[in-house]
Amino acid sequence: MSQQAYDSRLPSPRRILALCASIAIGFFALGFAAPPEHAEASSYTCLWYTVRAGDTLGELAIRYNTTVLTLRRVNGLKTTRIYVGQRLCIPRYAPPPAPQPPAGPWRGEYWNNTIQSGPPALTRNEAAIDFNWGFGSPDLMRVQPDYFSARWTRKINFSAGVWRFAADVDDGIRIWVDGQVVLDALDFVGRQTPSVDVPLTQGTHEIRVDYVEQTQRAFIKLNISRVGSLPPQPTPPSPPGAGFNNGPWTVDFFANTNFEGAAASRTVVCCLRFDWNGAPPASGVPGTFFSARFSQVRYFPSGVYQLVARVDDGIRIYLDGNLIMNEFREQSARTFTANVNLGAGNHSLVVEYVQYGGASNVSLYWDFLGDPGGPRAAAVGPVPYFPPLP
Repeated sequence: MSQQAYDSRLPSPRRILALCASIAIGFFALGFAAPPEHAEASSYTCLWYTVRAGDTLGELAIRYNTTVLTLRRVNGLKTTRIYVGQRLCIPRYAPPPAPQPPAGPWRGEYWNNTIQSGPPALTRNEAAIDFNWGFGSPDLMRVQPDYFSARWTRKINFSAGVWRFAADVDDGIRIWVDGQVVLDALDFVGRQTPSVDVPLTQGTHEIRVDYVEQTQRAFIKLNISRVGSLPPQPTPPSPPGAGFNNGPWTVDFFANTNFEGAAASRTVVCCLRFDWNGAPPASGVPGTFFSARFSQVRYFPSGVYQLVARVDDGIRIYLDGNLIMNEFREQSARTFTANVNLGAGNHSLVVEYVQYGGASNVSLYWDFLGDPGGPRAAAVGPVPYFPPLP
């Protein structure tokens, strides 16, 4: 073959250019090497952003890792000018799958609204409630950077004690324990550091944390720590029945008959059953013309009780601040009763005693008469009802 004939079979420069163009078009059609600003609408999703005062396309491009040219093209902007209240599409391109963090004990749910309405846009497990999203969101492909809400729930096995729930959050937070709201600052806008101390019994309790992001920065950190022990609970009494009452009683003795001035002596006694026979009841207190005040708060099962006092000289009894017996005078040894209907719970008892001269003794016991409708309680007739102390 001649050189001329061989050269005639080679492609012309125009054919070579056409072939290269065809190859390039094919690659772009398949999505290879297409830069973001030339990508088709189907290759990205919009993260909708509402323009605020002071925003510029340049700042938004830096914040969301894109370019001004891309923002202009996907929003059809002829210039770089934007205005307050304008909604812009921030294109989010699907990145290659990233390794997932290990699943945590918190179940996290995220909504593209501030009222947790409708199905969540994102659900995942979290190791802890400790996030700082800056101007972004938990997942910019799914959750908008402003006006979103979240909820985290889990069950925790607590030891008995007082537990502090402390947060550092922007914007709102609400904390639930076993279905009860223990901290409510969901409407707060801006940074806040609320905390609440919650007494918890030994065992598993359900914790729920609600969060709302309004605008600007978004972050939340929750710390749960034990800060104290539970207060002592009242000891239930022995089965009700007849007999001298149990203590302890706190007793103040006064060196006069009308409780004037400071107490001359204060002590704690096991029970209220004394016979001083005219002798001084305590150091600094005379054997005659003295007074004493006994007081305690104790638990009573519900029912009707008859309080029985034996005294020489006078006595007054207050139940939950109400005068139920008033025999405060000089007299020989006598027995008095008062019937009361008590609600189950703690009740306050105060017994005031006065001694003028001669013999000196005082005792108090109660008898459980049963439920108000029982035969023994019914036999004493209607009695005043005292609910437990609040």
